[in-house]
Amino acid sequence: MSVKSCSLQIDRGQYENDNRGTPMFPCGGYVTTVGDHITERLPWHWHEEIEIMVVTGGALKLDVPDRTMVLEEGEAVFINSSVLHTAVNVGRSVCEIKSFVFAPRLIYGELESAVEQKYVRPLIHCPQLSAIHFQKDIQWHREVIRCMEEAFVLYEEEKFGYEILVRVCLSKLWFLIVSNQRSELTQYRNSQNTETVRVKEMLAYVHEHYAEVISLKNIAGSAAVSERECLRCFNKVLGTTPMKYLLSHRISVAAGLLTNSDFNITEICKLSGFESPSYFSLKFKALTDKTPSEYRQLGKRV
Repeated sequence: MSVKSCSLQIDRGQYENDNRGTPMFPCGGYVTTVGDHITERLPWHWHEEIEIMVVTGGALKLDVPDRTMVLEEGEAVFINSSVLHTAVNVGRSVCEIKSFVFAPRLIYGELESAVEQKYVRPLIHCPQLSAIHFQKDIQWHREVIRCMEEAFVLYEEEKFGYEILVRVCLSKLWFLIVSNQRSELTQYRNSQNTETVRVKEMLAYVHEHYAEVISLKNIAGSAAVSERECLRCFNKVLGTTPMKYLLSHRISVAAGLLTNSDFNITEICKLSGFESPSYFSLKFKALTDKTPSEYRQLGKRV
């Protein structure tokens, strides 16, 4: 199977619904470049598959609920099943990453098998291991990175029997994680963190209704919680407020329209949820350091 460039296909709940390989071999390899352009930030999203990501150039700041990691070149990260995450490059140069996304069943084969019960289920339901940062100065971390890189090459070359060899690499990677994180795996829970579930519901509402007039009450109501609980969940999971997130999303939408459409600025203002062109310009410049017109001209030159 060929390695693909990453193009996120995200539904209204920020669930990434790209097809990973085939039902018979559920995994995919991706090459991604993340720049400092506002629309090149990887948006908050999640998927049921596991993701292993290696930085091959530059540096990457990865955020998951309650945690921020900075990955330098040669370092990697394990992102667990159904974990919200976002990323942006660090520094002046763009960041290049290789990622491998695969369904847990590629490791365990059959539900209720010994492998699924003893080694896979505890890890994918362990809240302490929502993400693991692998660094070059730790021996078993280096082994994990080597496993991922080898799996990526095998997947890319697609030689005879590569499916078996990729599965062997990923199984060894999985063994390294569970054998070195046994203390964290002694307890696990079968449901997602309540705050994360609520935030996913509220993100779904924001991303469906951003072009409309939205209040904090509307966002809270989409998850059937109070405004105070809404604020608490957003702060705990995403480290921001609902209205700041809404503003950031609207600016991101507007940036994409400025770069990739022929709508005039007044039309883009309305399409991205702003009632006043002057307020839109003020907030756009505050977040991008450019006016909408300057941003459009910059996008045309790139």
